[in-house]
Amino acid sequence: MPNSRTSSASIGSTTNNDGPLCHCAKPTVLTIAWTDDNPGRRFYNCDDHGFVFWHDKERSCPWQKRSLLEAREKILTQKEEIKALAAALRQANGQITALEVSRCSGSVNETLKSIEAHVTGHITETQKMVRKLVLYYGGGFAMATALLVYYMKK
Repeated sequence: MPNSRTSSASIGSTTNNDGPLCHCAKPTVLTIAWTDDNPGRRFYNCDDHGFVFWHDKERSCPWQKRSLLEAREKILTQKEEIKALAAALRQANGQITALEVSRCSGSVNETLKSIEAHVTGHITETQKMVRKLVLYYGGGFAMATALLVYYMKK
């Protein structure tokens, strides 16, 4: 049974008609375990009862396990960094807007245009940062996957 330290992810949103039924007679969903003991290993999962049956009969070899765990940790770290950056950006945008409103001595239209220009500039910078993070995130995952496929073919 998968270790509960980390999560698992369903491989699609529909039940697998080819998989075994749970002891409650409900269909199961093919799911990927992301636990320390079974990273990347697929199993059938019941929505009500959890683990039902391993789809992958064999465990991964030590280098596969190590690579998948390293990739998992990198992904989790990057997700946390993205959340922190998004929160910091929201706070900074609020502060800039407040500052511009207090500084502006012109008409309401001029104030709104000034705020819009600042917010647009920050949105553009944020989009650039998010693109870079997504690129790094995807690149790391692609590299781990490519290594896994390469060594599996050997």
